[in-house]
Amino acid sequence: MDMETAGAELPDEVRRITRAEFNAMGDAGLFEDEQVELLEGVIVSMAAEGGPHVKAVMWLTNHFARMLSDDVMVGVSHPYAASDYSQPQPDLAVVDVDDVRRITDGVRGARLLVEVAVSSRRRDLVTKVRVYATAGIEEYWVADLVDEVVVVHRRPTEGAYVDVTRHGTGDVVRACGVDVPLADLFAFVDRGRDA
Repeated sequence: MDMETAGAELPDEVRRITRAEFNAMGDAGLFEDEQVELLEGVIVSMAAEGGPHVKAVMWLTNHFARMLSDDVMVGVSHPYAASDYSQPQPDLAVVDVDDVRRITDGVRGARLLVEVAVSSRRRDLVTKVRVYATAGIEEYWVADLVDEVVVVHRRPTEGAYVDVTRHGTGDVVRACGVDVPLADLFAFVDRGRDA
């Protein structure tokens, strides 16, 4: 069974765990030495974050934080309460300040979620698309550092996105009133990669 898409394909006799159970396990110290997230009732190991991933997340975070209005905030790698059975940790979330004030057990109501993908591309483009669309996330980006594209998902419906576009290094993508020049993002990530 492919763990990238396992949550949707589990047989009926397999018991999925809930977010509450997952969080209780974390509180009990079961995941102290691991980076894990809950996707469709399945505990999934998160990909290790290498230099390019870290640089992309930091560049995007800095860019959005500088450009956004005061009524929204940027969060990095915080648990997102997507459903009773899913609690992913998106690399970046743009969230209304009022929604941040109401956080009790995970971020909710994001305007934009971003995953930066190197080794997690399949999971980010299959399982997380389904999770985020089902949660009603209006805009979800996958910044694919391997192919140097950003895949933009908009208009969620029935576990999928109606509008999916791919943007390359020459494009400027807009979300939450912020223009993101992809040439600048990918140039920053590439700087020092071969050094």
